[in-house]
Amino acid sequence: MKTATLPNPGFLRPRVTAKMHPKVTSPDLLAFFQQLSTLFGAGTPIYEALIIAAAQTQSQRLSDVIHDIADQVASGTSLHAALARHERYFRAEWNEVIRSGEESGQLAEVLQRLTRQIDAAAQLRSKLVSAMMYPAIIMVVAVGAVVVMLVKVVPTFASMFESFGKELPGITQAVLNLSAFMQDHVLMLLGGITVGVIGMRRYLNTPEGAQRRDNVLIAIPGIGDVIVQVCMQKFANNMSMLLGAGLPLLESLHSLKGIFKGNAVYHAAMSKVAKHVERGGQLAEAVEQTGAFTNFASSMTRIGEESGTLAEVLSEVEIYYRRKVETVVERLASTLETVVILVMGVTVAVILCAVYLPMFSMASGVG
Repeated sequence: MKTATLPNPGFLRPRVTAKMHPKVTSPDLLAFFQQLSTLFGAGTPIYEALIIAAAQTQSQRLSDVIHDIADQVASGTSLHAALARHERYFRAEWNEVIRSGEESGQLAEVLQRLTRQIDAAAQLRSKLVSAMMYPAIIMVVAVGAVVVMLVKVVPTFASMFESFGKELPGITQAVLNLSAFMQDHVLMLLGGITVGVIGMRRYLNTPEGAQRRDNVLIAIPGIGDVIVQVCMQKFANNMSMLLGAGLPLLESLHSLKGIFKGNAVYHAAMSKVAKHVERGGQLAEAVEQTGAFTNFASSMTRIGEESGTLAEVLSEVEIYYRRKVETVVERLASTLETVVILVMGVTVAVILCAVYLPMFSMASGVG
């Protein structure tokens, strides 16, 4: 009796392996934590779980990082300390949550909770980017269309207007002057914009520049609302996760200072909150005194603190602000889209009027 053999698939092989890429993306990190949570929850030793996760990731760089983490764990280093050595990829708040899970002996549950939080944050970020992508594309196309009209289209009419031998309307002369200026000084304009962008970025990287930038952005109608609500969602999300993992309140607040490192206003606010709590004050009282937290977030913090269910209450606050941010961003994106289209339409109409007005004037004069 012959043994059955599988046919040679040739090029038609099952796609059991994924194509590798060199960078470390957010989906790569999420997949790593999902795999680690599943493997560790199934009873797989942490070292073996790391080795399996390293083999499964599609990121070559992340695979090398995970192998390094596995080697450190094998030599006796704790998981959170090994992850902290690669802070470029693993955030401080993630490491704090994992540390609390290791110390409490509930690492499997903590990893599951952390995975859900990372997944929710990634989905929110994806929705925000998707909502703002279309207005951004329209803005770029609008600016490009206006520049092409001024540099390429308007100059073709300039010589014809000179042959009229008549005084041009003010709007036409203004458009012709702007077109001539852009043609004669295009390199200077590009150079000035480049220097301005580089100088602004360097200034904004300074503590004073970052503070002024965040103060201005947080006060702009619409944009400031989104920033505040995103910060409320981030505060509630991370506080709930850290407290739920068993981390003490004061240590959680110190971790939040690192989380808000990119926002000078809320970084300073969290420093004040941590100092107030360290002196024995209440958390709700501290967040109210900063003036950077909404009344709803402050009130819910007080309710959770007084009832002893702060982590659970903040989890509900996080859900509330996540949904609110999605709604506000969609509304803001729709408004920006309308404004950009309106400005583009008005600008194109002005250019067309400037071009055709002398021609109509000449036609009426001939008639």
